[in-house]
Amino acid sequence: MSARAKLPPELADLLRSELETAIREAALHRDDELIARRYIVEKWAQMDIAVELGWERSTVSHHIPYIMDRVVRSAQRIAQKEGAGN
Repeated sequence: MSARAKLPPELADLLRSELETAIREAALHRDDELIARRYIVEKWAQMDIAVELGWERSTVSHHIPYIMDRVVRSAQRIAQKEGAGN
């Protein structure tokens, strides 16, 4: 069984639809968006994502910190907008 990463606290309590919105709003490159969906939403292992992309696992691993940062910032912006709308 492959190890699965724990999500950052800013993403841990979000619903699937909220995670998908945050990923879409993060405006990632196509490959990074695929990694984000597989890793964050679908809980795929890095090795499985690497196989799908034809990459090394280490390459996927190097993309994840950037992806997580962008998605967390996107989720925070969405939360601020929703908070301002109340």
